Amino acid sequence: MLSYVWLFPLLFIFHDMEEIIGFIPWLNHNQKFLREKYPEIVRQYGQTSSEGFAFAVYEELLLCISICLISIFSDWYGLWTGGFIGCTIHFLIHIGQCIVIRKYVPCLITSIIALPISVCVIYKSIYLLEYSFYQVLFYSFIGISVIAFNLAFAHVLMRNFSKYLKRYSDEN
Repeated sequence: MLSYVWLFPLLFIFHDMEEIIGFIPWLNHNQKFLREKYPEIVRQYGQTSSEGFAFAVYEELLLCISICLISIFSDWYGLWTGGFIGCTIHFLIHIGQCIVIRKYVPCLITSIIALPISVCVIYKSIYLLEYSFYQVLFYSFIGISVIAFNLAFAHVLMRNFSKYLKRYSDEN
């Protein structure tokens, strides 16, 4: 099981590096299109800096690593299973976003690459851990809940850090 555990943060950071590198430039380049069709995206991310976005991803990575360490040291992989399933759903959501807006978004390529690997790892882990369908459902609910709550927290961090950096740069 140990060999699978670290694939969670590895695939997470592989995927999120594409977002860190490309999302803010993509957002700036597609402002007009997004304002017309998806103003909520502009409202939510319009004032976000690349540094703020990276800070939020860093916090999410720390959570991911914490989940892995808790799983290893407690020898309980329920939270890890649920978290990894949540991350895999995250890849599916990104693929769906690109289909809906009919544009490449910096997250698509790594989502397509990471999705089958994640599904395979989850399948093998569930088999190794001998989890029942109901256990997987329960752990998925817990993991997805933790990830959803943390995503909201990460967005707050992203906005606040971006505002802080703007104030700091305006003062100098």
